[in-house]
Amino acid sequence: MVGVEAAIVGHRSGRPAAARYRTGRTSDPAGAANMQCRVISFSLGLLLSAAGVSASEPPVVETDAGSVRGVALKNGAAAFRGIPYAVAPVGELRWRPTRPQAAWQGVREASAFGPDCPQPVRDGRQAHPQSEDCLSLNVVTPDLGASGLPVLVSIHGGAFFVGSGRDLADQDVSTIVREGVVLVSPNYRLGRLGFFAHPELTQEARGRGEDFANYWLMDQIAALHWVRRNIHRFGGDPERVTILGCSAGGSSINALMAAEDARGLFAGASARSGGGFFNATRPLAVAEEQGARFAGTGGASRSLATLRALSADEILALESGPPDFGAVVDGRLLAEPTSQAFTGGRIAKVPYLVGSTSDEASVFGLMGFDRKVLAERFGIDLDALGDAYAGTQQLDEAELLRQVQTDFIFTSAALGMGRLASSSGAPSWAYHFDYVRRSQAAASKGAAHCADMPYSFGTLDDPEAEDAEIARMMQAYLLSFIRNGSPGTEGLPAWPEIGEPGHAPLVIGERTRAEPGFRQEQLATWFERWERENGSTFPR
Repeated sequence: MVGVEAAIVGHRSGRPAAARYRTGRTSDPAGAANMQCRVISFSLGLLLSAAGVSASEPPVVETDAGSVRGVALKNGAAAFRGIPYAVAPVGELRWRPTRPQAAWQGVREASAFGPDCPQPVRDGRQAHPQSEDCLSLNVVTPDLGASGLPVLVSIHGGAFFVGSGRDLADQDVSTIVREGVVLVSPNYRLGRLGFFAHPELTQEARGRGEDFANYWLMDQIAALHWVRRNIHRFGGDPERVTILGCSAGGSSINALMAAEDARGLFAGASARSGGGFFNATRPLAVAEEQGARFAGTGGASRSLATLRALSADEILALESGPPDFGAVVDGRLLAEPTSQAFTGGRIAKVPYLVGSTSDEASVFGLMGFDRKVLAERFGIDLDALGDAYAGTQQLDEAELLRQVQTDFIFTSAALGMGRLASSSGAPSWAYHFDYVRRSQAAASKGAAHCADMPYSFGTLDDPEAEDAEIARMMQAYLLSFIRNGSPGTEGLPAWPEIGEPGHAPLVIGERTRAEPGFRQEQLATWFERWERENGSTFPR
């Protein structure tokens, strides 16, 4: 989210999988590499429910910080929950770069999830324990005795203000595990605790030679360093790590692609419903002004020391209005807006799979992006878009707004960021998910925000035959991408790589196919706007 995701084999022609997964970094997986201090909610969430625990002895793994005792699952799989990868960012460490977890003595229990990072409790959702001491991750492995297994790191969504690595933890996601993939799901700082710029904080950080503002991204990079150092102990291959996220998780994937500090930490990336084309970042000056306004909430004049002395609950209580958190162009960790990094080739040159859904507007009730906000905040004249969007049909205002919201932030980004990545040397594929269950079709305008996720990970409730077939297809594409660096899969609709002759996005629905000219007239509006704003020619 913006500011605010049978046949399994398939190889890209002419290149073996091993060559595609070389990152250019020499590593010692066991080794001494130092951890660097560096929307609605939907994420993969990982671990199998306790109902799957076997009678075998709880497994113990030695990490570089100490031993952890997990939970034995079905068929030789094992889960390790709440493993700390960083020191608690509390007290004077609030709004400071991520610091490596200190070593511990003895065996640490890793059978229960760690606390969620502080966030408001959402209606209708169970409240889990929360704490600023939340920088932990979860691992589930199909076989502790294996080696060289591919790894999937799931970055959770939630508009950057809610969610955690435990999301959907009571769901059985064993499809991915059964197919031999090691799964990792980290927490990272959310809301004001993860996204904060302020003139006083900038001055303090620069005086210390530290990064600032993007604490959420520092956490994610630190978690990836932990994976690189430790995942071989859980059967995974640190050279075959794929990162994936939806919504804010998808936006995170794009930021990790652009962040130089994340280079070499992953070999493939999939950004789902993550935006990135427009409004993905904000200048430091804007973020500092927003931070100063937050510090002055209620007419107070709060210093940085005063803000650090507040409890997490008091920080949350100062927030008002819809969530508005996003990446900051800090000049170092994120040196430029995301799409400009993609345009200039200043990204990780790894396989990149990007997509969105046909009713992304389903999320905008939370964000408040109505006609007025689109005009005032983004300069979008809804009336001026009527001709491009109407075509042969007459759209009422509600439907026009829905389509514009969906395309502006998400559809244009999925296709646009894919083309930018491809032109910069990253093998790329784009998709548009337009499948709606028959039981929901009458009340639906299309596939909702991140609706593709349960199909990809086998967490769909009570699937009918058609739903199950879409799920099998989505899982096959994903597993091929994780294993081989390409979604190409025998026996399924062909998925052309962007840049190949006749390339087109894969439109996934009742009839799945690559569709040349997909929404060409509507999307031309946004590609032309991007050219005007960036002074660059969009690759077509």
